[in-house]
Amino acid sequence: MNYFKNCQTLEEAKSLYKKLALENHPDLGGDTKTMQDINAQYAAFQSSYAYTSERARQQQAHAEGKKTAADYHDLDEVAETLRVKIEAVLNMGLDVELCGLWLWVTGDTKPHKEELKALGFRWSPHKTAWYYPAVPSFNRTPRSMDDIRQMHGSMKFVSPNRDEESPNPQPLPA
Repeated sequence: MNYFKNCQTLEEAKSLYKKLALENHPDLGGDTKTMQDINAQYAAFQSSYAYTSERARQQQAHAEGKKTAADYHDLDEVAETLRVKIEAVLNMGLDVELCGLWLWVTGDTKPHKEELKALGFRWSPHKTAWYYPAVPSFNRTPRSMDDIRQMHGSMKFVSPNRDEESPNPQPLPA
C-alpha cells in the first residue's frame, strides 16, 4: 500500500505521517512491519519531494536568466571570471582578497563605487567591504571575515603600482 500517493506537499505528507504513526506505532499497539513500511515510504516521499522542488527552483531560476549552483561545474570559466575581476579592481588601486570563490575588495572604495557595481560587486555593510560571489552561496549563516578566511582560505592581491604592501600579497597569476 502506498500511504503517501495522494500527498502534494511536504506539509500534507508530514501531517499524514503523524496520523499514521499514532495509529500504527508498535508502542501504541500497531504492527512493526507496517510502521517500517510507513517510515520507508515517508523517507522516499521526502527525498522525491526535495529533488523535484530543487529541480523546479532551478528551472524557475533559468527561466529568469539566473544561474544556480548546479551551473558552476566549469571551473575554468569561474577562474577566468575571477582573473578578469581581480585585474579590474587592482587597476583601481584597491585591495583584493580571494576567499574560496568570492572576491572581497577593501581600501578607499567610495570613489570607485559605480565601477564596482558595474563589475557585479555588492556592498556588505557588516563587513564594510565589497564582494563578488563567483559561485553563489545558499548558506545564510552570518560569518566574520576571519571565519570565512579560516573556512575557505585567503589569498590577497596587491596592485603592482602600489607602494605599500598588504599582508601576504600574491602576484596575479598569468
